Amino acid sequence: MLRKWHNCEWMNLLQIAVGLFFCKISYNAFLIPNNIAAGGFTGVGQLINYATGFPVGVCAFLLNVPLFAFSMKKMGWRFGLRSFIAMILLSVVIDYAPFAPVTNDMLLATVFGGISGGVGFGLILRGSATTGGTEMLASLIHRFMPTVRVGQATFVIDAMVIIASGFVFDAESAMYAVMAVFLSNTVVDLVLEGPNSSHAYFVISDKADEIAKRVMDELERGVTGLDGVGMYTMKEKRVLLCVVSRFEAMRLRRIVFSIDPAAFVVACKSHDTLGEGFKEEKQA
Repeated sequence: MLRKWHNCEWMNLLQIAVGLFFCKISYNAFLIPNNIAAGGFTGVGQLINYATGFPVGVCAFLLNVPLFAFSMKKMGWRFGLRSFIAMILLSVVIDYAPFAPVTNDMLLATVFGGISGGVGFGLILRGSATTGGTEMLASLIHRFMPTVRVGQATFVIDAMVIIASGFVFDAESAMYAVMAVFLSNTVVDLVLEGPNSSHAYFVISDKADEIAKRVMDELERGVTGLDGVGMYTMKEKRVLLCVVSRFEAMRLRRIVFSIDPAAFVVACKSHDTLGEGFKEEKQA
């Protein structure tokens, strides 16, 4: 058990280290040299650095320290310690591990800065850590103002940083920053959830048993029968739930409608499906 925990901890540290390397590339090679302040405390640091020359990483560190002081207890000591170390190291690599700028083309810098930043922060999150920043601040705001959701607060804080960059730098830099944030968030989701999205299907049919049998035989996927009641007719109906990969989705539809053309089908895209036949969740 202890050995398994150590192996898992080493994997967390490896992912954090690789994530920090990608973050360093994102900021030092693309975003900072081209004045693209893609939100977050690092974005604030870029604005302060442009105006005063104060180091970007040190600024982000100073903004993060009070948040960690307020949030450490709630985060738990393991997650909190990993996160605090990751935050310090991110500040260090930004300021003291320089990486030569790769391009002065704003579009290329936005695309590759956003992608590499997304990979970096995604890997850090997969390593059971965070670097603080606006999401931690948003969580604190939500704690004291429950009516304000974390997502809303994060959006507002990042938007304020980007709008400020339009005044400190120029309007084009702010527009590129919006693109960089969108790309980064998209890639973070891909890193965390994986590219193999699946689909959950709810099937309501009078021939549910026949449909379920063919799905299990032909697709070799499990099917769960749920008890339902049609509120208009007040008739009891069997509702089938089946999760399939995107490549099996059309086959499932053909099976359903070949048996019951009047079936009612609801498809929901699932970004992350855990369990037998899909992705196995590793124990932390």
